[in-house]
Parts: sequence; C-alpha cells; structure tokens
Amino acid sequence: MARTAIGFAAITLSLSLLFTGPGQAQVNADAFREYFLVGQFGEVCTMCEVVVLCEQGEAPPTYEAVPGSGTFTLYHLETRTFWSQISTIWEFFISNFTTDSLAKRGHARPVNVFRIDDGTWTSQETIEGRLILDPGILEFGTANIDRVNQEWLDALTGGGLGYCQRLPLWDSLDTIAANSPASE
Repeated sequence: MARTAIGFAAITLSLSLLFTGPGQAQVNADAFREYFLVGQFGEVCTMCEVVVLCEQGEAPPTYEAVPGSGTFTLYHLETRTFWSQISTIWEFFISNFTTDSLAKRGHARPVNVFRIDDGTWTSQETIEGRLILDPGILEFGTANIDRVNQEWLDALTGGGLGYCQRLPLWDSLDTIAANSPASE
C-alpha cells in the first residue's frame, strides 16, 4: 500500500512539474514578441517549417510568393532533427523554471539554402542554422538575419547585405520543388 502511494506521489509530482506554467513551454517572453519568426505562441515550433527570402535592398521585401525572376537567396528552415526533438522534452521541463538559457542558446535545425541569380537557380546547399533570441539573430552559415529589423548580414563582417521576409510556406515549397536543380 505504501509503495503504491509513493509511486502515485512521484507521478503526480512529475506531472505537476511538467505542466506548471504551460505558457512557458516555449521562449515567449514579451521582450521577443516582435522578433522576426516569432509567432503568438513564441519561437518557431519544433515541427514547423519556414521559408525566408533575402535580397539586396533598403527595406524588407514584400513579395506574396517566390518571385519568378531576380537575384535573391531562399532559406528553407526544416523541422528540428530527431535528437533536437528529443532535447525539446528537456527544454520544456527546464522552461518551467527559466527561459533565459533557452533564449541565449537557441536551437539548431537543418536549413536548405537556394541562391537565385537573375532567375537562375543554383543547386541546394544544406547547412545547420541556429535560431537565437538573445541576442536576436538567425545564423545561417555565411549570413545572419537580425531578428529585430530583418536585416540580412554578412556573418563574418556584420556588414549589411539587404533585408529578409517570411514567405507563404506551401506555395514556396511548390516553387522550390519546380525550380531547384536538385529536384530535376
């Protein structure tokens, strides 16, 4: 009888710790609410994909879809990897106590990079991208994106390359599949 009570108490304690403050399960502090690629429920979810277009210019582009011509770079952020998904369980537990370390460490996920030069698509390059909230930056190999103002930056020098915008996912994936040399 005592053994059952101890087991029940352990399960109850574990569940209460896991579900305490479910709003804290993602880094969703007010300080980050206006950041690029942060939604109403916090940071980009582990199973979500995103397509971002970056190009030279003085302000973020405003395309409704992937343009049919021009010079730009597409970043396709895929879902987190299996082991990264597993680490999410630990992150959810830790976020019940603090979100500071999650904001500083961010998380990594695969990113497919497509460079389009005067409408000509290059082959796909896959890199590991890192999404960080403190400081607000997206790290994509040789380039970064400032999550406050959407500025596209050279990762080595910090110099401005242009600006970026999020594109509608499904239409963008269809365009990538139709134009990417890797899909031929």
